[in-house]
Amino acid sequence: MVSTTRLIVPLLALVLGQSCVSTKIDVVPFLAPTQTASLDELVARINEWREVQSLVFRIDLQIVTVEEAGEGEGRRFRQTQGRLLLKRPRRIRLNIEAPILSANIAEMASDGERFQLLIHPPDYRALIEGRNDQNYEDETAKLETDPELRKASSLVNIRPQHFTDAFLLSTIPIDEPNTLAFLEEERVDEPDTRPRAKKQSRVRKSYYVVTTARLGEEAPRVRYWFDRVGAIVLRRQQVYVPDGRLVADIRYSDYLPPQGDAGVRIASHVEIDRPYDDYALIVDVKPDGILINRELPDTAFVVTAPEEWGDTVRHIDLDERDPTSSP
Repeated sequence: MVSTTRLIVPLLALVLGQSCVSTKIDVVPFLAPTQTASLDELVARINEWREVQSLVFRIDLQIVTVEEAGEGEGRRFRQTQGRLLLKRPRRIRLNIEAPILSANIAEMASDGERFQLLIHPPDYRALIEGRNDQNYEDETAKLETDPELRKASSLVNIRPQHFTDAFLLSTIPIDEPNTLAFLEEERVDEPDTRPRAKKQSRVRKSYYVVTTARLGEEAPRVRYWFDRVGAIVLRRQQVYVPDGRLVADIRYSDYLPPQGDAGVRIASHVEIDRPYDDYALIVDVKPDGILINRELPDTAFVVTAPEEWGDTVRHIDLDERDPTSSP
């Protein structure tokens, strides 16, 4: 049976062509997908990450902060390098080093509930502690007024789980009755990155989007975007809190070859946008020396000030004191 639409559209074009003058226009070309997959297959790709319990790799890191969102003003910090250790469920250790000199700038660690931030340079040396689930916007504003700690304020906004959510994907317990997952298509206009593409040209692409949520819980809703051209790979992860706010928008590109026994593929370029935390992270993973499922002791996720620092380090607990007060 021929659909009504297929009959009406050519007939309408014929009538309009006889009575009106048409104008040729340019439209964004559609890049036809080359791959197909089912919902079960895409969920299985995400759930491959359940085999990965820990990750260790070296990174280049850049922080971009938003200072006046309404005015479109922000601050881009110089790229640094470092070493990142991640362990499920939400343990992290990040050592940040100055480029070229490889001198420590800061260390961040978390046991999953509390975080520590150790600032190394003598001019604003400090050990800052707080809870992963707390927002310290007021305290951060006070740090901005302290000449000795102003450079540390951008790091205080970073929560350890923002790294673990991006690199240790949460699996989808599809067999549990309270878990929902469904598949839809999204078509997006984006820059054409194909070889020989014209400068500033755009293309329309089709993505598979898997949305997952849980019923009866104050759990986030997550959308996973999969590219369908060339190979089916994860390109984007969006995390929403129960009130509907988009709290994380994570983009993945430049995938490395399969890693470890699990055969997972790690994106070497990851952009983590935290719109309600007023910052973004740009992370480039170095391909050499990636370790998967290495045994990491609990002590790896605790930082302490070196004894030789003596009383030159300021101890600041963001839950207990004014961060601008004296030690």
